[in-house]
Amino acid sequence: MISPVQPWVAQITGLGEKLSAETLRAWQLEQVRKTIKYAKNNSVFYQQRLRDVSESVIESMSDMQHIPFSYPEDIVREGKSFVCVPQREISRITTLSTSGSLGNPKRIYFTENDLERTVDFFVHGMSTMVSAGQAVLILMSSRTENSIGDLLQKGLRRIGVSAEIHGNVKDVPAALKAARRFNCLVGIPAEIMRLCREDESLRPESVLLSADYVPESVIQGIKETWHCKVFTHYGMTETGFGGGVQCEAGLEYHLRDADLLVEIVDFNTGLPVPPGQYGEVVLTTLRNEAMPLIRYRTGDIARMNDSPCPCGGILPRLDKVMGRRANMIFLESGMYLSIHELDEIMFAISGLKDYRAKLMGGKELNLTVEADRELDEKNLTQKLPPCLEIKIEYAQVGPMEFTGKRRMQVLP
Repeated sequence: MISPVQPWVAQITGLGEKLSAETLRAWQLEQVRKTIKYAKNNSVFYQQRLRDVSESVIESMSDMQHIPFSYPEDIVREGKSFVCVPQREISRITTLSTSGSLGNPKRIYFTENDLERTVDFFVHGMSTMVSAGQAVLILMSSRTENSIGDLLQKGLRRIGVSAEIHGNVKDVPAALKAARRFNCLVGIPAEIMRLCREDESLRPESVLLSADYVPESVIQGIKETWHCKVFTHYGMTETGFGGGVQCEAGLEYHLRDADLLVEIVDFNTGLPVPPGQYGEVVLTTLRNEAMPLIRYRTGDIARMNDSPCPCGGILPRLDKVMGRRANMIFLESGMYLSIHELDEIMFAISGLKDYRAKLMGGKELNLTVEADRELDEKNLTQKLPPCLEIKIEYAQVGPMEFTGKRRMQVLP
């Protein structure tokens, strides 16, 4: 079945049967021009940042290079100056903790229309994995109005699917008990994997993994244990939560092209890289009212695939996101280690339920591991950079305080 995201893009853009990679790009560039004009007229930040940019010069993707980047630290420092609407029109402000800039948070603003577009995307993205009469358990988010859980619940209701917001997995037995009543589970990769390792008898029809890097070892572990379909989603609060979702082919992300323009650029030069080459994901929101983001550097590592999808989709898609560059920790030897690389290795270990990692002095990796059996330390050591000294402690690992992406604790 072709991804339902593609006909949704055709409908929203008005391109209909004329939809192609070329016609979509032309439509997106027109939206970029409108977004630049809107932002310059209504945002204090963009009045300054784009003062030397004329939207009229944006005629092709190569012209995007004339537009300066925006950065997460810009939002930390000047978040309110991004906003383009009066305070009375703001329906939600989401606060995100950060590790840099003295830990000051990022605040992302949304109007009711911004949130409605997210709900609409969820309607079509979720219809790949559930249908009317089924039920979804949302093992993340909160129940507050306009949270990601609430928006997902609203979207599912429109296609006749009931949903319950359980929240992040803090009590494993309670989550497993609840999960037995649902056809589809939505949650964070490490937390869903924990449930999978605790109860191999659970049989959801589908699982959607979101909100963090998704290790291939987690996808395969869930598929093999629960015998279900596993889908993954890419997005961030800055995109209005939704960004792209896999189809039944289980490959790249079908993108929210009616709301986002995605570029991949070289990390060092900022110049575009061709499809198939890895670089940094750069996003431009195309219809945001409250807080448009123009050429926003996400720090995420990915590449584009412009070949046809096995599902029949014809639009370029975002390939598996390989984590965030900021999470690559350079070691004394000149090699590096990331929590994403470590997750891939650790969750491939049979019987491992969860773990925490602490890197000491750039050379000692302390692992606190909860598992059914002791790990093969020699085999584990061979998979990690040889400069690391591995120390393993076996103990119960409690729920992680989930305030963002999984991180490795780094100490001098």
